[in-house]
Amino acid sequence: MKLNRYSYQIFMASVSLFSLIHFQAKSQHGLVQDDPVLAANVVVLPIIDGNGNDSCWQNVPWQSIAQVWIPYGTKVDSNDYSGRYKVVWSSTTNLMYFLIEVTDTVFVDGFIPGVTADIYNYDIVEVFIDENKSGGFHVFDGTGNAGREWGTNAENAFAYHIYADFPKEGQVTTKCYVYDLAGTSWSDAKSMDYTSHLPTFALRKTGNKAVWEFSLIVYNDTYEDTISNKDLARVRLHPGKVMGLSVAYCDNDHPDKNPKVRDFMFGSVWEPSPGNFHWMNADYFGTVKLIANIPVKNTIFHR
Repeated sequence: MKLNRYSYQIFMASVSLFSLIHFQAKSQHGLVQDDPVLAANVVVLPIIDGNGNDSCWQNVPWQSIAQVWIPYGTKVDSNDYSGRYKVVWSSTTNLMYFLIEVTDTVFVDGFIPGVTADIYNYDIVEVFIDENKSGGFHVFDGTGNAGREWGTNAENAFAYHIYADFPKEGQVTTKCYVYDLAGTSWSDAKSMDYTSHLPTFALRKTGNKAVWEFSLIVYNDTYEDTISNKDLARVRLHPGKVMGLSVAYCDNDHPDKNPKVRDFMFGSVWEPSPGNFHWMNADYFGTVKLIANIPVKNTIFHR
């Protein structure tokens, strides 16, 4: 079919628009973690010191933490913030290992459980894990309306809010506090201390870069903090296992403001508007697959 000049211009504009949309879609995809993230079984374990220079990390691709969940869809200059993470696991220790790197212009700490503003109003990392990728609500052990709106099993998935005071320049801290919400309803809400779920931890700060490095025990949805033998709920990791997994960062840019209020929240996967659904619903989690060996092919984020 022969096109006249006007039709040709319309056609070329449509092609350009399609190309632009396609490019933007690829760019948006480039801001999220792999689907799935492939976590390799490592023979030589990382030394948990916040350096990230262990051999086990070298050929593992970075995963981006760049989607702005709060305020939803806001554009943030990379000079102000950038975040990424790596994850592996060990069949020897039956643990997952995380390396999280954040570049930020301002780091804000000072959180005290039960005293200050809520933990997410400080600069913290969050790890969301759903051991059997069942999805669904995971806020409360609710019944009736509370169960329908917030979940019937708070341990259906875990939303680990990981806080630590930032050490002095070039130094490292090994103390952290790990929090998640539980209870039967908002009138019975409980702050659960899950620090023991991270057997080893290190946070190192150098200039405007902070590095979190830690191990994580994976529990299933039968976990109860009251049981004496928590190993009964511990999962045996193995190649081929698929779990829900996302990583996020809460960012406060105003250290002098009191009470503290979170300015931004960044996540490793896309969420629909208005964002910030992970803390209550595991349907939005990304996916991790445990594999036997480190993949040869690197992703676009590896550098």
